[in-house]
Amino acid sequence: MNVKKLVATTALITSAFVAVPASAATYLVTVLEASIGKQFDATLASSFNFLTKPDLSTAVFTYTGPLSFSNTNPQSSSNTGDITSTFFGANAAGISNYVGVGPASVAYGANGANFRTLAGFLATSGSAANFAYGSLYTFTTIGNFNDLELSITHDDGVSLYADGIRLSGLTAGPTSAITEKVRLPNGTKAYTLVYGRANGSPSILNVAAVPEPATWAMMLVGFGMMGAAIRYRRRNATVVYA
Repeated sequence: MNVKKLVATTALITSAFVAVPASAATYLVTVLEASIGKQFDATLASSFNFLTKPDLSTAVFTYTGPLSFSNTNPQSSSNTGDITSTFFGANAAGISNYVGVGPASVAYGANGANFRTLAGFLATSGSAANFAYGSLYTFTTIGNFNDLELSITHDDGVSLYADGIRLSGLTAGPTSAITEKVRLPNGTKAYTLVYGRANGSPSILNVAAVPEPATWAMMLVGFGMMGAAIRYRRRNATVVYA
């Protein structure tokens, strides 16, 4: 598939994507993989570093499901250490409308990448130790999330954009697994989460909403009622068996 066809197909996927409510947890995803050979930040600007590489492979697809991906296998310098099918796990079932381009076989060290099919994409190693090659992911969705606070656990870096403006509070550079929080602005916006897979496994990305204080209060009340019920049952049991 040539680049013009990829662009046309991406436009069709995007038009279908924006018609899906954000509550459906549907994202437009792009993946760039290439032999970067150095550390890189997970930012939109980093995509230019990938686009200049002659061995670039590109995938575009829609994904429906949670942003919860993990490959915690021991780090390896070969293509066995950070396989994309392991990173997605059962979430791979949420991939649809897949389009991929790139050389049929690319020598990323021991890794031969073939993004032309979904099976080839999932069989690819997303990154290797010593930054020999890596992958840059973008997850885009549209919605009004009403000042929602997110908790993001990631290894390596992430960044988050609202209508193209980068939000503060997240580490974009390579890192060990860390958890950071960011609050989304009010109003309907296009959100793009950028994630980098670099330096081999582990590769971790987990995004979850932080419960509001009112929610925590309700949970505490619920736990209190459960505790009271348990104590009541224990007292009754003591009376019966006494």
